[in-house]
Amino acid sequence: MARSILNSFSTIELVVLGVGGIVLLTVTGVLLARRLFPRLTDSDFEPVADSLRVVYELLFALILAFVIAAVLDEMGNAESIVASEATTIGELVRANDTLPAAVGLRLDEAVGYYVRAVAGDEWETMKDGERSLRATAGLEGMFAQYRLVNPVTSAQTEAYSQALDDLHEASSKRRERLNIAAADLPTMLRVLVIVGLVLLIAVEYRPHLSPVAGLVFMGTLAAVVTSAFLLTVILDYPFAGQVSVSNAPFKRDNLARFWTDELTYRPKPEDEQQPLTAQRLQGVYNSDAYGTLVLRCYDEGPDHAVRACGPRDRRMRGVYRSHDGTVTGEIVRGVFRGRWSEEDSSGRVELRLIKTSDGPLIDGRWNYGSPPFYEDWDLEVVGGATPPDLRWRLEEKGKLIEDPPAR
Repeated sequence: MARSILNSFSTIELVVLGVGGIVLLTVTGVLLARRLFPRLTDSDFEPVADSLRVVYELLFALILAFVIAAVLDEMGNAESIVASEATTIGELVRANDTLPAAVGLRLDEAVGYYVRAVAGDEWETMKDGERSLRATAGLEGMFAQYRLVNPVTSAQTEAYSQALDDLHEASSKRRERLNIAAADLPTMLRVLVIVGLVLLIAVEYRPHLSPVAGLVFMGTLAAVVTSAFLLTVILDYPFAGQVSVSNAPFKRDNLARFWTDELTYRPKPEDEQQPLTAQRLQGVYNSDAYGTLVLRCYDEGPDHAVRACGPRDRRMRGVYRSHDGTVTGEIVRGVFRGRWSEEDSSGRVELRLIKTSDGPLIDGRWNYGSPPFYEDWDLEVVGGATPPDLRWRLEEKGKLIEDPPAR
């Protein structure tokens, strides 16, 4: 029932209905007590209540503190498990990139299906403490695809072994996440908190106070203790309601490649395309989807030595880490147009400079040689020196696919 309430109402609505409702009931109870028992001040209620207040206040405070600590710890565990699971799957994808392109792409497709099922369908089912059958099928699909891999070289064998370890760990992390989503506080503990809440409000009634002071005191007390109780309910279900663990870790870093439709740069009215030059484009960039990219100019001589770009340079080449990819092309009318290649596949790539409200952005798109273009190769400047592994690859001209210079 608590999950259903959290999923049906916003946090603001819960505060208004829950806290406001209890405050209203408390104030109504105070008014009725004053009307029905006008001489309660002269009775034995006050001394008896005084003797009980210290006991109830201490017990309620201890129980509530224990419950809040427990649910806060569970919320922290849920966030940690989600981040760890996403990191493990990210390492799995990184291991895929070291396998042959045809194999790695097939594995990425299986991983992508699972990631989208977890961050989409399973995030909805976990609101009710349930697993997603689609995510379960995706996990089984990943195991099925990895069983088909037959590594050849020692490097591939090492990468495949690491990928299997990551796959089993991801499965274990999912089980922990689902256990947290399905968990609940013991019923007796929750009953103790509710009973303690009611008794505390009852024994804290002060009939000797003036009508206005009594209403203010009891209303404030009801608001405070009810808010604390509501906090325990909200935090007890880390994946339900508005205050819940986010699925954002499954969309960051190299897992962003599986969310191209959602995370791709979309032009805004105030954005402005600006002309690119080789001097402006050269440098080290990061792409969440395809890893670090380095672009430089090169000599036209037989060695094609890599060098810094000059004012008249147009032709450039680059390397990136995803499947040992390479890029070649030139600046044509303020746009970089060229070709990318990764082992057994290649296609066209275009890069544009966009001035946005958040700063300059290199808006990249690519295809497999013919439309349609995929709009998910956006680049952010990293700066600094070229990473050593990419610097060496940048000088290996034999792996580059070049187009003839534009006329």
